[in-house]
Amino acid sequence: MKSLRVALAGVPLLAAAAALSAGASRPPSQSPGAEPQVRAAVEATLEAWTNGDFESLAGHYHDQARGFFLEGAPLARGFNAAALQMAWDAGMRAEVSVRDLDVQVHGDAASSVAYVDGTLSLPGGQPPITGTWRYSETRVASDGAWKVVQYHFSRLAEPR
Repeated sequence: MKSLRVALAGVPLLAAAAALSAGASRPPSQSPGAEPQVRAAVEATLEAWTNGDFESLAGHYHDQARGFFLEGAPLARGFNAAALQMAWDAGMRAEVSVRDLDVQVHGDAASSVAYVDGTLSLPGGQPPITGTWRYSETRVASDGAWKVVQYHFSRLAEPR
């Protein structure tokens, strides 16, 4: 299990993919070892969140990315680096660990699922949210990188 500090906002958390190594001459899906590339993209995405580098992170989104973030949130479309930066500046943070990351590559598309455990600190004095969330995403090979086109976060129900 790899622990990571990740900034969260009312827009996509993992709705991003990392650029592949410079000089790659083939699309990621045609390169040998696409699954490790997608895993690396997920890790690079989380690292960008950790550092609050939303300008860089924006480049990892597909232009038509969409998804659901946190309980009851409406469908979010695209990526808003300015909104994320404002939330970061206001104190939004998360201390999370990602576990059981499972990646499948299907040609020019990849799907990933994982559990995210941790605490989300919200700006404005709101109480932190602690728990486990289920996370899923779909990435596509685009311009030499794996870019997130769809994502979903939902709280894992507590055992009864």
